[in-house]
Amino acid sequence: MNRLLVIEDNLEFSRNLLNYISKQNKKMQLWSLSIDGNKVFKHLENLEEGDIVILDLGIPNLSGLQTIEKIIQNKDIKPYIIAISANMQNTEFINKYKSYIYSIIERPHILKRIVATIEEIMSYLNKNSYEQLVRKELEKFEVNPITIGYHYILESIVYALEDEELTKNMREGLYKKVSQNYNNVTEYNIKWTIEKSIESIRRYTSEKIMNTYFNLKRKESLTPKLFITTIVYNLKDYKDKQVVINKKELITVR
Repeated sequence: MNRLLVIEDNLEFSRNLLNYISKQNKKMQLWSLSIDGNKVFKHLENLEEGDIVILDLGIPNLSGLQTIEKIIQNKDIKPYIIAISANMQNTEFINKYKSYIYSIIERPHILKRIVATIEEIMSYLNKNSYEQLVRKELEKFEVNPITIGYHYILESIVYALEDEELTKNMREGLYKKVSQNYNNVTEYNIKWTIEKSIESIRRYTSEKIMNTYFNLKRKESLTPKLFITTIVYNLKDYKDKQVVINKKELITVR
């Protein structure tokens, strides 16, 4: 589960951020600090891969430079750092650490920009997580993972996990979304390729496995929509367990 660590001395801002993210249903654990500079570094030692750190560079008695250096000491863990600054003139600092900072946001009026940046990061992380999940599920069937049809199916299921509304109109929704990643190949071409891949999967996969998984009757056709939506449905519970929103109260460390 991805976590959000807020290093900010303004408790009211932290609470507003927590409430805003909760209302927007950001799928992550919210972990916030109202800063005591001496205790921050202990929390930095517990960072994990994929965590997001919101760091106010202007916190009194706490050097943004020292904080970032502490984070990057552990080369195996690379959290996403969103830095907040009231002064963007410190180009030396920015140039030195720009490869470690995902985004630098200038005060004031930063709440919506922070949330938009978090959403961007979570969308990227979720897509990668969903892709691994779908690849594993597709291993249940006899499917060739190097074919273009496999990749169309994989991406279709990933997009459908992110937004099930896309499956309501496969051509204008899901296929159109996939086509954007393949030089805008026609939706008809994507549909045809997926259909052929599903025919191949059904031909070489055990009839018992196919009929049980997709609840098929004898000789019932297996359409792309049925194939994709069934897999999405079967993965939905697992997906929800992986990205649970934890709306706990702020942890205040003073």
